[in-house]
Parts: sequence; structure tokens; C-alpha cells
Amino acid sequence: MKQWLTAKDISEQRLPGLPESKSGVLRYAKLNNWECQTTASSGGLRYEFHISNLSKAAREALQEQHRLAVLKKMTLRPTAGQNNRALIAPSSKNNTSIRQRDTANSRAMVLRAIQGMVDEGISQESAIATILTQAQLGTLGQSNPVLEKALAESVDARGHTRYVHSCDSQTAGRSYPSKRSIMRWFAEVKKQGDLIPKKREKAPLPSWFAAFRTFYNVPEKPSVNGAYELFRDNWQGEEPCPSIYAVRRALNKLGKVEREKGRMGSHDLVNIRPFARRRFDHLLPCDIYSADGHTFDGEVSHPLHGRPFRPEITTFIDIATRRVVGVSVNLAESGIAVLDALMDACKCGVPALIYVDNGSGYVNHMLKDEAKGILARLGSEMTHSLPYNSKARGVIERVHQTLWVAGAKTLPNYVGQDMDRQARLANFTASRKGAQGNGPISTMSWEAFMKWVDGRVDWYNKRPHSSLPKIDDQGTKRHQTPLEVWMDKVATGWEPLELSNDEIAHVFRPREERTVVRGEVRLFNNRYFSPELEEFHGLNVHVAYDIHDANRVWVFDMETGELIAQADWNANESKYFPDSMLNQAREKRAQGRLNRAMKKVDEIEAERTGNGILDASPSAFYLEEQNRLDAWQGAFSLTSAQRITTQQAEPLADPVAQQADNARQPANPYEPLSPAGRYALYQACQRDPEQAQQHQRWLGTYPLTKEYQYFRSLDESSHERDDINKKQEPSS
Repeated sequence: MKQWLTAKDISEQRLPGLPESKSGVLRYAKLNNWECQTTASSGGLRYEFHISNLSKAAREALQEQHRLAVLKKMTLRPTAGQNNRALIAPSSKNNTSIRQRDTANSRAMVLRAIQGMVDEGISQESAIATILTQAQLGTLGQSNPVLEKALAESVDARGHTRYVHSCDSQTAGRSYPSKRSIMRWFAEVKKQGDLIPKKREKAPLPSWFAAFRTFYNVPEKPSVNGAYELFRDNWQGEEPCPSIYAVRRALNKLGKVEREKGRMGSHDLVNIRPFARRRFDHLLPCDIYSADGHTFDGEVSHPLHGRPFRPEITTFIDIATRRVVGVSVNLAESGIAVLDALMDACKCGVPALIYVDNGSGYVNHMLKDEAKGILARLGSEMTHSLPYNSKARGVIERVHQTLWVAGAKTLPNYVGQDMDRQARLANFTASRKGAQGNGPISTMSWEAFMKWVDGRVDWYNKRPHSSLPKIDDQGTKRHQTPLEVWMDKVATGWEPLELSNDEIAHVFRPREERTVVRGEVRLFNNRYFSPELEEFHGLNVHVAYDIHDANRVWVFDMETGELIAQADWNANESKYFPDSMLNQAREKRAQGRLNRAMKKVDEIEAERTGNGILDASPSAFYLEEQNRLDAWQGAFSLTSAQRITTQQAEPLADPVAQQADNARQPANPYEPLSPAGRYALYQACQRDPEQAQQHQRWLGTYPLTKEYQYFRSLDESSHERDDINKKQEPSS
């Protein structure tokens, strides 16, 4: 602050007890004999008066105005003269929180402002008092808002900072540090310490808390209230049982993971623990394939019986490009399903490594056997994720959600977990009725579903993927598609290792180890023969087979891997006897069975009617039955005119005698015929419509009898034998 002031300077300050004009100040100075000095100026001599001439009140007001002016223009940035490390860059320890470091920065800004005022000639005590007074009055925010904010944020209510409150309505509720706290900060700076507020040490957990956790940290996941009730009922301490509020405060001191231990198993705790992200930008296509099976969340028609079911989809994805390279749709999860999907994936390129889980479809000898496994012939290696660690294969798990689950929701028979239970039950009932023929078929056919799967894969590979790099597409930034990344790698000179159709057929035929016995090898209860296996009797060989064709197998040498022969199914079989001899024997056997059956029928009929059994050969029996049938049918074959003429020619019978004759006649006019006769009559009616008209009523009931069904089955057996004989006859 200046020590010599002109009359104009004094008048402009409007100090208490002094005139407010220049001339008035000059008269007041002359009247009171103020000490002065003269200085040359452009207008002549200029009088300057020392501030000691002013009254105490005027001097204090002048000093206050000076402090406010300095405070208003004060910068809070470190200056070149401030070489104290605590004022320039407050310490940031590893064990401090962000709030502690922010508080230390705010304190350093306040101390820099005070030090700047001291450099302007203001005492440290006066500078502190000015800042705190202006803050309490609410004017500090107008003159220097940055300093006011730093002063408010320098308070740490959790520590031991003493603070004062603002009395201004605009800044009401704000707290500021006290003068003593600021002086303590300066003392810490002089010791080259830091301005970080002390952190209140957490109180240790109470001794009884371990007993409470035995009721709370259990897999049943009880609520705090439920666990507290059990804890209180089993309390055995001498002091009173802690309140539930004390229990909640103790629980809040635990971390999220520690709090859930026991309530969550190790597999679920992984979901809330830290994890590592895997980079894939250094990979090339076909370096790593990841695969997994997924039970489709929708129902389609079964390809064999047509009833609704959920197919199994096995998907292979390339990690480097996120391209779906192979898909297989099967009736259920199996090694064959994985084999089909791997075969489809190798059409894009043979992978170096296959990353899968530990399912039975991947852990089997067909794939992993070092001698005869498919992976050994491919030159690929299969590695498995840890058990119950599906997140390690998050890429393929995410594909299931995007590709199949989201797609299933667009189909009419979605049965996923988030489907409404009532709607799912209605779909289930409708699909079952449609499968039984009691309503429309709502499920997608197998052929349509296979086309839908192919279209879905094509959509995914041409869709921008969020994990792939961004490109400029006609002025718009977007992520690349899997197919674009694949083609970019090809354009840079990378080429996939592709297999020809013959190589695919050779590599992907599963192999089993078998022993050659007299030119034969047995596989899955089938025998395969080749004369080229003659010299390999008793030796072990590798037998390759086609999962879709069981008519032949391929036999390979175990040591060299060379193809020995193609063995055909039952290639060494020959007929035990000629077909003609066999046919005669079969016919004779069938005739004998028929004769024995007819004897049983006659015996049963004789027991029912009381007539004796005919002592005749089967041929005589059929001849007699045919004669009786012809005579009996002749009576029904008379024309109406003939029946009228016959009735007129006959004399009128005695009514009493006629009644007696009617009584002697059987109630059923067809009873006189034998079972074979009645069946012969039925067949004759089927060939002659006029004759069928005469027996119309009887024809409606006879097919319902056991007798008809028996003779019908004999006819069908006879027709089948005739068809077999015709097929076995050599063509001329």
C-alpha cells in the first residue's frame, strides 16, 4: 500500500472524517498542519500527504479498501516466488480419496491467495481476517468467486477443521474454515507437509458381528430382519443384544463382495468381482474359433414325426472377425452335431485353435483322440474353458442372444423365459392340437426353419458389430461388419487354409479301431467285408465311416495311415438255398397253418350247432361248402316274376302247418352256412351289386364279427406271400 497520497487520492477513497473533494482535503490539511512533500508534475508542483496524518479510523478504512482491491485482483495460480511444494502441487498419496485430494487443492488455493496479499504489504493476520469477513458477509463471491468456492471446499467436516458459517442469505448454509484452522495450514506448509485432511479411521467391527453373519451369510439369503430375529433368539451374551440399527451399520462397513460371501456361491460371486478383458486386435481370421450349442427358444415341426420340438443349434464363430463361420441344426446335442458344425466351419478355413466348454459334444474320442481323432487330422488344437466359467466364452454366449434368442422372438412359437406364461401355454396347446390334426399347424416346418437359419447367419455377418473398428460410410461413422473385416484381411494378403470336398470327406469321417477277422471288420453291430483285407487277419486297423451312410466303410493302416480297402456291408453273404426251394417250403408251411386253423373253426362251429365234424379232406370240405353256397344263392337269385309264379303254382298251405314249419326254421337264415360259406357269400356280394342288394342288412353287420376279421387276416397274409414270391422271381 502506498505511504504518500495526493489530495485527489484521499478524496476518492471517501475516508471517514475527511472531505470528499480535492479542495476540501487541501484546506483540511492546511488547517491541521499535515506533513507533506512536493513532487514535480506536468501541471507544476503536486502536494502529497503521508498516511500517518490520517486518523486511526481513516487509516483502517484505507487499509481495508486496499485489502479488498488486492483481494479482487488476486490470482490463485502458483507464482514464481512460491517455491513451497505444498502450495504448488499438493501431495496425492495412493491411499487418499478423491475428496481428500480436492480438499487439499482448495486449501492450497486459499493459502496462495493469502500469501499474495502478504506480498502486497498486507499482514498475514489482516489478510486472513479480510477473507473470512468478506466470506461471512457474502461479498467475497462478488469480488473473487473462485476464492470463495475454494474457501468453502477447504472445509473437511469429517476431520477436525474448525469452521464458521455464512450469515448472508445468498450463501446461507455454507461453512468456512476458522482463522485458527488457516493458521494451522500455514504451519503444516512450513514443515513441508501436505494439506490433505486426516481421514477418520474406521472403527473395527464389533465382536458380536461374526455371530450375526452365521445367520445372514447363508445360501438361503434371508433378509436383514429375518437374520436378526434368529440372531436375537440365539443371543447368549452378558450385555444386551445389539439393536437392528447397530447390525445395519456394521453391514454397511462391509464391501459388496464380502457382504455376499456365503449368500452367493463362488460361481455367482464371479459376476461381481473384477475381471480381465481380452484383446483380439492382434489375431488373424481362423486363429481361434469358439463354439457352443444352444437349445432354440422356439418350437418347430420335427422332421420325422412332425410334432413340435426345440432343435439344438451349434454355432462356430471366428474371434478375430466375429464372423459366424459354421452352423449345424440337429435334433439334440451330440458329438455328431459338433462334427457337422465343424465341417461347415472348415469350409471358410481350418482353425488353429478351437475354444469350447467341457460338454460331451466336445470332450470325446471322435474329436480329440491323438491317433484317430478328427482334430489330429485337421492339425487343430482344442482348448476348454474352466468349468462353470461361461463368461470366458462371452463372444459365443453373446452370439446366442443376438442371433438366436432375438430371432426366436420374431417367430410364432417362441417359448423363452421372458415370454408371458399365459401366452406360452396358449401357444403350447395350439401347437399340440395342430400336430394331432385338430387345428391349424402353427409351428414352422423343418425345411422353412433351415432356410430361416441360413438367412439369420447371413444377416449377422453383414450387420455392423460394436466390437469391430469404426469406418466412414458415406459421411457417417459406423462399425465394420464381420464380413467386411474378413475381406479386409484377405485384401492384405492373408489366405485361409481351405479343404477340398474330397479332403473334407476324408478328414471328417470318424474313425474307430477294429480288428480284421478273415477279411471282415465289425462296426456298430454291422459286418463289412473286402477281399483286400485277407492279409490283415488279426491286425488292428482304423475304420472310417460316414455318419449318413452305413453301406460301406474305409479301412486304413494304423501305422502309415494309408487306405487299405473299401469294405462293403455284408459283401460276403450268399443265399443259403435257392429262392425256388424256399418259396415252395414257405407255401407248404402256410397251407399247413391254414388247414390247422380251419379244423379249429369247424370244431368250434360243431360245438355250437351240435352237428358232427365233417370227416373229409380240406379240398372236399371247400367243394361241399361251395356247392351249398351256390344252391343257397340260387334261391336268392330268382327274379320277382319267378317267385310269384312259384307261389301261384304251389297250393295254399295250411296256416297251422305253415306256422309249425316256420317254427322249425332257424331265426337267422344265414346259420345253415358254415363260417367259410358266410365269408364266401360276403366276398361274392362285394363283386355283385345285385346280390349285395338282397343281403344289404346282413352285409352291414357281418364285418363287425370276429369270424370276418379272422378270414380277412388269412387273406391278407396270402396276398403278402404272393407279393414276395413275385419280387423274388427272376426277370426273363
